[in-house]
Amino acid sequence: MSFWTDKTIEPKRSYRFRLKSINGLTIHDAKSIPWWNAKKVDKPSYTVSTNKYRLINHEINVPGIISWNPINIEIVDMGGVIKDLLAQLGSFGYSPTQAKLGLDTGLSKATAMDKIGNLTIEQLDGDGKPLDVWKLEGAMITEVRFGNLDYTSDEIISLTLVVTYDYAYIEETEIK
Repeated sequence: MSFWTDKTIEPKRSYRFRLKSINGLTIHDAKSIPWWNAKKVDKPSYTVSTNKYRLINHEINVPGIISWNPINIEIVDMGGVIKDLLAQLGSFGYSPTQAKLGLDTGLSKATAMDKIGNLTIEQLDGDGKPLDVWKLEGAMITEVRFGNLDYTSDEIISLTLVVTYDYAYIEETEIK
């Protein structure tokens, strides 16, 4: 029997999610609360590399290293977000003035991780209760795209954050 005819089963919906930063990125001084201005977020994914070994006239593929792929987070520009993100870049250790003079000291992973914290992506059911809770450990923003301007469109401006992380896992939830 498929879920189409069973009224007790409801598939997961892509628009039911909540994105949280545990101890970090301050967008309009909103620490540790959901990012309600998030329009889209990729769920974590990974890639397993393979190594080929040759046995006489035959190749055998064996698993190698697991790499967690970066995620994209699209957020609505609600005014002030760009300044907040540029301020965060400064707190990572980057200074446009120092870079211009060749005195840039470099970025630090510890400060970059402190600024966004460990991200949590919650996929919700129809009542707003978490079904899946993804935890991204060691997350840091590695790219920011400030959106596009277009005279032929009246869409809301959105920014894209590319977030790299060390690994992800699903936290146990009470609802299954």
